Amino acid sequence: MSPFLKASRFLSKFFFIAFVVFSPGNLCAEGFDSPEHGFSINPPQGWIQRPGVYEGVLITYWRENSLATFHIIERDLEGVKKVSELKWEDLFSPKFEEIHIRQEAETSAGGEKARYCIYTIKPGPFKQQMEGKGHFKYMNYVIIKNGRLYSITFKDLESAFGLNYPGFLAAVRSIRFYERQTPAGSQSGEADRNIVHSSRPERTEII
Repeated sequence: MSPFLKASRFLSKFFFIAFVVFSPGNLCAEGFDSPEHGFSINPPQGWIQRPGVYEGVLITYWRENSLATFHIIERDLEGVKKVSELKWEDLFSPKFEEIHIRQEAETSAGGEKARYCIYTIKPGPFKQQMEGKGHFKYMNYVIIKNGRLYSITFKDLESAFGLNYPGFLAAVRSIRFYERQTPAGSQSGEADRNIVHSSRPERTEII
């Protein structure tokens, strides 16, 4: 399997992460700035940060008094240099047939070319598994920077999507990329291994 497909399979399960139950003691309203991962993001007021609780998720934000969330994932992406080369069929594999992409386009974020799509999960067992009785809509941005794939996925109830997604877009527009700084004593690629083999629980029921 190519490195791109390996990364895609790893990423696909996180496109469908359900909203998490938040503990007020673990929440803070601040931006995320990581020299190790080479980017910063500053959501608008009302978006609360919570460290990624699932394996591979760098950070999660939650919109106060709602079910709206977005999370950020970063992975190595060898062999693909442009977002125009990315295919949703690969990124959502093996669940591409389970989703309905309503809108997609190329755009920019953080001074880099990006792609986004808005999608829902089709009715069926997978939708029931992921959403229960809820009806959710999703928006996903993918950006490539220095051979890294950054995926930012927003999720909210369909009925509230139009109310909360402008805040998500403001967060995406705030993202800034800079040269990644490897921690002292780390070997190349160690950051990736720390993401994959972290102590965070894996969302085994997803894909």
